[in-house]
Amino acid sequence: MSSSRNLLLKAKRIAVVRTDRLGDMVLTLPMCAALKSACPDAEVTLIARSYCSALLYKSPAIDTVLFVDETTGGVTELIQNGRYDAIFFPRPQFEEYFAAFRARIPLRVGSGYRWYSFLIKHKQFDHRKTAEFHEAEYNTRLVGSVLEEPVETRLVRPIVIPESKHSTNKLLNSNGITSAQRIIVIHPGSGGSSHDWQPENFGKLSELLSKQLRMPVIITGVENEKERCQIVQKYCPAAINLCGKLSLADMIALLDTSSLLVANSTGVLHIAAALGIPVVGLYPRSPAISSGRWGPYSQNSIVVSPPDQPEFQDDMNLISVESVADACLSFFK
Repeated sequence: MSSSRNLLLKAKRIAVVRTDRLGDMVLTLPMCAALKSACPDAEVTLIARSYCSALLYKSPAIDTVLFVDETTGGVTELIQNGRYDAIFFPRPQFEEYFAAFRARIPLRVGSGYRWYSFLIKHKQFDHRKTAEFHEAEYNTRLVGSVLEEPVETRLVRPIVIPESKHSTNKLLNSNGITSAQRIIVIHPGSGGSSHDWQPENFGKLSELLSKQLRMPVIITGVENEKERCQIVQKYCPAAINLCGKLSLADMIALLDTSSLLVANSTGVLHIAAALGIPVVGLYPRSPAISSGRWGPYSQNSIVVSPPDQPEFQDDMNLISVESVADACLSFFK
């Protein structure tokens, strides 16, 4: 047995540090679940940002969650005060590596491809930008590399907060939608980390689906995506525009009642995949931002991308409304 494996299996307190985007958090929870499975007697703590709190509500993958933006000392303070036996870094950051080194955490696990990787004990040599694996798999491979055996990669289903379920149902009812109706969610925005399908296309798609399926279409987005959502509604006046009206907890509750989500590469798509609802995702083909690495990690999903030719691989304008509509309609045959 290697020293790293021995340290992990003996660990009583394990931390996972993930302080960036919502979608990244969805794809990090599988490694937390893998740690819980491998080390059932250990306490698994997730260090995150508070905007993810609704996603982490009563999550079976973790025992404790700490938020870096709710402490004056940030991530450094949480790492140094945690008395952890092992710590995992799915996203390498110098500040975090250094804090773990200074705290003398016995097992420090992360990428070996950084100039500061000498600060950690167990190094994983994966070039994520090549997209040989999905992001969720890259994260669980960190655990597997320590255990010296493959581990399961499975998304962790979010727990819907009861109060949000009630308030979301009330909002839908106020817009004439009953609990018995099937709904389609159109989410035209993104976190800005990829290339997007244009809102005009989402609008044309919404109108087409509304007429063919005779199902309510709901447009969602955060406050700064209002212009995009308004463009969608311009093409589909019958759609209900809830942009800026839903908290993350409400969004999870809405998705949990949906029959389909159509979205660019964004965190909401990964939440829908984790909930198990049908998903159609729009993705470019460059490996670092492709569906191979960032697509919905679900068999109940379809990805639509530009033509598989180098000069067109990231031109999202080449994805036709008809091709996306066909993907959507295939879930209702």
